[in-house]
Amino acid sequence: MKETKIKSPVFLGYLHSFRALAILKIVLGHAVAAAFIAAYGVFNDVAPIIMVSEIFYHDSTIYFAIISGLLFSRVLKPKGYNKFYISKFKNIVLPYIFVTLVLTFIKIKFDDVSNFQEGISYYASKVFKNIIFGKANFALWYIPVLIVLYIVTPVLEFLQKTNTLTKVFFFFIMIIPLFVSRIQVLTEYTLKIETMLYFIGAYAVGMYLGSDLERKLQLIKRYKYAIITAVVICTIILFYFYNNKINMVGKVSLRESVFYIQKIGLALVFIMLFKRLGGRQPKWLVPIARDSFSIYFIHGTVLYAISHFFMFIVGAKAIAPLNIVLGAFLLMVVSISISMIIVYLFKKVFGKKSRMIIGS
Repeated sequence: MKETKIKSPVFLGYLHSFRALAILKIVLGHAVAAAFIAAYGVFNDVAPIIMVSEIFYHDSTIYFAIISGLLFSRVLKPKGYNKFYISKFKNIVLPYIFVTLVLTFIKIKFDDVSNFQEGISYYASKVFKNIIFGKANFALWYIPVLIVLYIVTPVLEFLQKTNTLTKVFFFFIMIIPLFVSRIQVLTEYTLKIETMLYFIGAYAVGMYLGSDLERKLQLIKRYKYAIITAVVICTIILFYFYNNKINMVGKVSLRESVFYIQKIGLALVFIMLFKRLGGRQPKWLVPIARDSFSIYFIHGTVLYAISHFFMFIVGAKAIAPLNIVLGAFLLMVVSISISMIIVYLFKKVFGKKSRMIIGS
């Protein structure tokens, strides 16, 4: 891909707002889980409050994949692959490595080693595995997936633009998550090709939207009621699946297939709604969007570190499920606030270089 000169940077305010909403949804979903675990000691997806949270939160990382693909096609592609990969290395990979180094150091049990040299070797081994598999924190699994999306970007662009046959294959990639389900791995050190394909599909959807974006937005506006209807139907189906414990058909998760349609539909609805606001984007979303990657890196650790401070709310089972609702909301607000304070302090100390350290 040849580099071309860009007269002025492209800033899509409505997409910036959508990014903020995406991270808010992700943190809120994690906050509900943290509040429920703090209150009851276990995660139970048949509990009504968890069921509702899962149906509206689960797979919200699809939003990030769509945003990344859209921004590549609409903003980053004209700048050339050199700048694309340098920016991703500096602003995603380096902060990811730094956060992994810190979180691994915090969590590692040096009592298990007998001397300094063994401790260093043990730490280095843990760090390496945590970087490869995204295991320094429960939320970091997505970063290795995101890096794979960046790696396959040239292949996807080739398929998207070359000829009719490659375009058909590109379309197949967009719908492959309907037939290949992501596999959630909570404790194992492994990367699943199915999970990669699932998010490559969402990333391809973003690339498709980003090419000739204004025309695609007009199509979304024209078919908005059909899109909203599809989202509602998918949501009803998901409630039915959860209530009746329906999921796997062979190796395909029916829930993940429906989640994929639901989240893409919701992404289109949110983009359309924020686009209608034009220059009147909610100002309070701007700093959240700006720090979104840092919040993603940090919030998981903060969330579970502070959850016991809110036992006075989440432990009030007599008012259930209000105890979880209030506890989750407070956990979300406080964890995002602490994450943003950490970002602010890094900016004060390191200036613009903080983006290569903490992501913002």
